[in-house]
Amino acid sequence: MISWAQPVSSTKLLEGKVPEGTVYYLPKTVFHFHLLIEKTSYTPGVFTKYAERYLHLRGIQQESQIKHRLVDFQLSQTGVRDTSKCFIVNLKGKSATSEIKLSDDGVLLAVNDTPVVIKSHTPFVAAPKKRRIDPMRFLSEEVQMAGSMAKKAELTALQIAELKEHRQLLITGEAEEMPSDKAQLQLMLDEIDKTYNALMSLFTGVTECDTTEQTFTLSPDKEMKREVVFRISKLQGLVDKDDLSGIPFYLTLEDLHQQSQQQYDFPENKKDGGFYTNIPGFVRLTLYREDQQLATFDYPLAQFGFTELRGGSLFKKYPTHLRLNPITGAVEKLQAEMPKKKGEETEKSEESL
Repeated sequence: MISWAQPVSSTKLLEGKVPEGTVYYLPKTVFHFHLLIEKTSYTPGVFTKYAERYLHLRGIQQESQIKHRLVDFQLSQTGVRDTSKCFIVNLKGKSATSEIKLSDDGVLLAVNDTPVVIKSHTPFVAAPKKRRIDPMRFLSEEVQMAGSMAKKAELTALQIAELKEHRQLLITGEAEEMPSDKAQLQLMLDEIDKTYNALMSLFTGVTECDTTEQTFTLSPDKEMKREVVFRISKLQGLVDKDDLSGIPFYLTLEDLHQQSQQQYDFPENKKDGGFYTNIPGFVRLTLYREDQQLATFDYPLAQFGFTELRGGSLFKKYPTHLRLNPITGAVEKLQAEMPKKKGEETEKSEESL
């Protein structure tokens, strides 16, 4: 039988078996905000200041520039040991063979059962970056021999114009040396486009985008009203919430004062034995970027509910299986194996969850 289960006031006990029984913890729910932050870097070309003079391009940025912005985010949850919810249970007799499964940090996961497997967050993986082409290798010998940057820019502009003209002649079939088939024509056009784009970048500059995933963690114990949780700076990306250089992102957390639809009126549970579990409460999270509402989520949180002694009568009488949600500590399965009746298979009794 299970002799007793009781709260432990000291949080210094190590989880697992001790002379008095088995020490276990219930979880506290933690939120992880996975932010996809895009970094855009602009580098002017060597001929950028001549773009308007020779190519009639206006408004070309003359200085290097870096910008960061939030492009997407995801929310995930995990459970961690709640040191305020430490319990000890003593197993005797036949129940002494019960298998109590704990997480690495001592959180109760299951008894005589397989722990729940929670799908973990899949980290963002950026697409492979294209190899950057060095535009200087496409400059003609005449450009390379020019004595001043202005002259180099002028001759490069002429080279660009010649490429455009040659491309047009190929498309219309008027080029002096036409390819023998469509495949060869496409290869020639692709090579012209490659050279053209590389030379144009010397005037227009180069813009590169990199997206990375950064995560911040929140383990709330009380309601929140538009509290700054992080900031994103255009120059530095994700910064501390106290860094005023960044645009603020606010979080509101509202306690909905609701629990899962479980029944708690099992007086036999109170008499002896059983395991403490969480009855999580539900909260509503709303994320804002300045005054713009980005998203709203409803989630169960262990720390916004209460604890309940569950399954005492079942564990005392029958081999019993218990399985908890590792994020909230809520019961996902509580099932006892009843004695076999003549001519029947073993019956199973499941306490209402």
